Amino acid sequence: MRGKKGGFQSLSDAADMLKRAFAGQGSAATGSKPATKPDVPRAAESSRKGFADVEQDMRRKAKTKKRKQRKQQSGQNKRPTTSKKKRGKAGGFKTILKFPGAKAALRKLQEEEQRAQDDAAAPAPEPAPDPNTAHKDAFHRIRAIVGSRSPSIEPRPTIVSAQTAKQIEEHIARGAADFAAHPEPDLDNGFIIGFDFGTSSLKLAVRQPYKVGPSIAFLSVPYELRSGSHSHLWQTALWFDPENEAFSLFPQPGMAVLEGFKTGIIGGHGGERVHTDLPVTRAEAAIAYIALQMAHFLGWYAETRPLTSGGERFLSINVGIPVAAHDDEKAFKSFRHIVSAARELVPFAEKLTLSDVRKTHQSSSGSLPEGWYLIPELTAAIAGYTSEPTSLDGAHVLIDVGASTLDIVAFNHVRRERNAVISAGVELLGAAALEAARADNISDESFCWACDRQFHSVFGEACRPSRGSTGFHPDLRSRDVQLITTGGGCESSLHSAFIEHKNVPKILGSLLVMRPEPPASSVTGVSDPSRLLLAYGLTRDIPELLDLKLPSQVQDITPQKAVLGTYVSKDDV
Repeated sequence: MRGKKGGFQSLSDAADMLKRAFAGQGSAATGSKPATKPDVPRAAESSRKGFADVEQDMRRKAKTKKRKQRKQQSGQNKRPTTSKKKRGKAGGFKTILKFPGAKAALRKLQEEEQRAQDDAAAPAPEPAPDPNTAHKDAFHRIRAIVGSRSPSIEPRPTIVSAQTAKQIEEHIARGAADFAAHPEPDLDNGFIIGFDFGTSSLKLAVRQPYKVGPSIAFLSVPYELRSGSHSHLWQTALWFDPENEAFSLFPQPGMAVLEGFKTGIIGGHGGERVHTDLPVTRAEAAIAYIALQMAHFLGWYAETRPLTSGGERFLSINVGIPVAAHDDEKAFKSFRHIVSAARELVPFAEKLTLSDVRKTHQSSSGSLPEGWYLIPELTAAIAGYTSEPTSLDGAHVLIDVGASTLDIVAFNHVRRERNAVISAGVELLGAAALEAARADNISDESFCWACDRQFHSVFGEACRPSRGSTGFHPDLRSRDVQLITTGGGCESSLHSAFIEHKNVPKILGSLLVMRPEPPASSVTGVSDPSRLLLAYGLTRDIPELLDLKLPSQVQDITPQKAVLGTYVSKDDV
């Protein structure tokens, strides 16, 4: 809108005029006549014009104004002579801007148009990184770190007393001789050995079945070799002499310590060396360790006779193995081959060398004779749990946090008669794995994400309609899921919080978490009895162990039509 003196009443009017005027600049510069266009509203027209249109409109209006002034002065209707057009440096017409604020408005429009061109030419911003992708990358790094290395679990002794060294050597010698004389089991009056071969510690128990009175005892470990000062936990560590290639259960001058070898076996790296500067592989270290410990235990039993009534020889030797590994053909064969070779070396444990271990490992058939069994650790844990009158029927989840591994199993317990494993998983996410991850700058958030991922994978499988949804799914079950925990790694702040967050109504429920343990009368010294649950359960005779179906043996069921949606894990939200 124009004022009385030919100016503009607002900058918006000036902007509209600038856009209309500059829209025709291109045609004026070339001398061509602009095409006639139908009238359009000012807002629509101005949105299509540029600086050239604004300049052309300004020129046209200036001509009209001069023409009117001359008509008023002469009173004649004669076309005034136009002056020569002023041209700019580039050959175009010079823009005439006489209304208030015109230059500022023009400059503002030019800046806006330049910004629009810059934005169009700028590359598109990169999308924000997906947190789950970063967590998955960290999870793969954890697997690689823990699976390919030998983590330091705890400080190792550098020396033991002369009395401890003498006692260990005597027990190994006696046990090796007794086994060489009678390698077969005593089926009538034999005792049962529970061999819990853990990543950080070994737990050994003995039980005389079918006898009245105290019939269970645990190996008492020499003080210098205890794990975490636990009176019944022997460090999973072995010493090796590089000069004569001999193995030992205790440190001696010139010997190097071998540790973390079970972790490598679980990670599928049993054929790799424990340390790059030593010729011993993880599988070979495990064979030597099992053979020495078995000979030592047999000698300890023969000398101490810890049971009130016990046989002279073993009925069975039950070695624990993770459920997931038991259900994995490759992992199961690897463990069985190691135990088979170790059994053949028990008679030679008094002077065990790398050459003996390597030859036996290579020539062993990998089979186990009568009396030697690989038992799923879940079976052992449930055997100890169901022996208590407080055990419940129905859906259960077992979380076992060890030094290197996190085992999670969903199973159904029915009338103390049988157990069916619905789903199971094991990952290198234990307490020592956590420390290794932290040392490699992996955040606790990523590590906890990996633990949650494993849990929801196992529990989500159990909640599927074709698996065990009516017992596990939060919307379908008639009772909350009973959570059982075991393993020393449960005490870490991260793992304890991880477990606590799962025992809530929207996931497992609100039942009290159970942490079973063996009879108090069988435990001596300062210890956490719950750490002995697996060894205690492994002392059950094979007929005493409840029927266990592995995940691959549990058939899918046909879900009912009324079944609700499947369980949604945190990764699917």
